Amino acid sequence: MKKLTLFISLLSIMMLAACGSTNNNENTNGNNDEVPSMVEVEIKVPETLEPNEEVKIEALVTQGEENVDDAHEVKFEVWKQGQEADHEMLEAMNDGSGIYSITKTFEEEGFYYVVAHTTARDMHVMPRVELTVGNPEPSEKEEEHDHEEEGHNHDHETHEKTDHDDHHSHESSLNMTLKPTDAVKANQETTLSTEIKQEDAALTDATVRFEIWREDSEKHEFVDAKEVSEGVYEAKATMKETGLHYVQIHVEKDELHEHQQEEIEVE
Repeated sequence: MKKLTLFISLLSIMMLAACGSTNNNENTNGNNDEVPSMVEVEIKVPETLEPNEEVKIEALVTQGEENVDDAHEVKFEVWKQGQEADHEMLEAMNDGSGIYSITKTFEEEGFYYVVAHTTARDMHVMPRVELTVGNPEPSEKEEEHDHEEEGHNHDHETHEKTDHDDHHSHESSLNMTLKPTDAVKANQETTLSTEIKQEDAALTDATVRFEIWREDSEKHEFVDAKEVSEGVYEAKATMKETGLHYVQIHVEKDELHEHQQEEIEVE
């Protein structure tokens, strides 16, 4: 009888331990609902840059302590101060260990900007660095810096609409409008439509995407749009929550890369 009682007691303890382990696993899994860490991008360039020399430009993409090897897209936008209308967009290669890179030859000395347009894990990050190639006159940098502050301020990390958006769009004569087809309601599919014109002519055969996120949310959704008529692009999307949402229109064609941010109130 004593042996039977001891056996039952041991069995009860084992069952309690198993239940505790299950609860711990459930609690651990519940942590998946937490907001993920932000994707961060660090642009790495050589310390010295000379004209007509090929250099490697890298972007290290991380999320928390993890290197991001599965970024959806990494592109480097490069332009020279004083030549803001002439932007070059270069697609990066995935070198592994979170490194994405391009090789680039700067033909002229001067001051340049490099923006790493990075889309990874439902987030879009666009950090910018300034490069000095050769030994340009410092006075040129000061004049162009003032020009940048007036109309070319990139606030990529926060996705806020800045003067850069208006100035850059005006400079290329690119005009885009966002039109939801009906009232936007939570958990109901809606059609987002944008009409894009360049110098009063419809911009056709462009790659257009809508980047959508709720105010104060770190999760961004990207939806590819289709051209339904000349210069008119549409995509279907579903906003799951009510409140203010931001929609950033990304437009690419050849060397053109523009974006414009709009607001939508979801009922």
